[in-house]
Amino acid sequence: MPRVRIFFSKSGRALFVPHVDLPVLFARAARRAGFRMEYTQGFSPHPKTEFGPPLPVGVKGVSEPAEFWFLEWSERSLERWAGVMPDGFALTGAREVSGQSLSKLCRDASYTIRFLNGTSPLAAAPVLEREFTSLGTLMSIGVNGNDAEISVTDLERSGASKMVKALTAAGLASGWPDIVITRTAVGRMDGALGRVIPLREEESQ
Repeated sequence: MPRVRIFFSKSGRALFVPHVDLPVLFARAARRAGFRMEYTQGFSPHPKTEFGPPLPVGVKGVSEPAEFWFLEWSERSLERWAGVMPDGFALTGAREVSGQSLSKLCRDASYTIRFLNGTSPLAAAPVLEREFTSLGTLMSIGVNGNDAEISVTDLERSGASKMVKALTAAGLASGWPDIVITRTAVGRMDGALGRVIPLREEESQ
């Protein structure tokens, strides 16, 4: 049975779909596309899926990974599936895989942070640096134009919610309405390059 790793973006109306609802949403779309999925065992079987690290509601994702187990898969499958996905979700790639699970491969992530209230990213960078250095999870931080850019590890403790909380406590924002956060990469940090290598890019090397 093919184990298929897909990559998708999440924007627009899709930003308001909670992470916990994604398995059902994607599985329903797959069934509408005519796919037969493998199911889990037990008293309450459900389609076998695995998603990457959760994104809070409101956070954009550029190349988010997820895995599905199908009874069959072909070159045209992704196109069929993409055609029935809800607005805001775009399927950007897929391939059959084996080996390690997503939970082991998605160790690090990079984010961009942009303010809607006029706060400079130059003011945000030292706040984020102190916060995530104290957690021991900071991997890199910088400023690029209007964005603060940060890469972190231990994603359960170092996600976007933690960033918003730190920036709000520092008086740089009133909360989520003042900030646009995009997760630009999920994968593993490359120390030589100084950036997180997205899982999709890593597989193509």
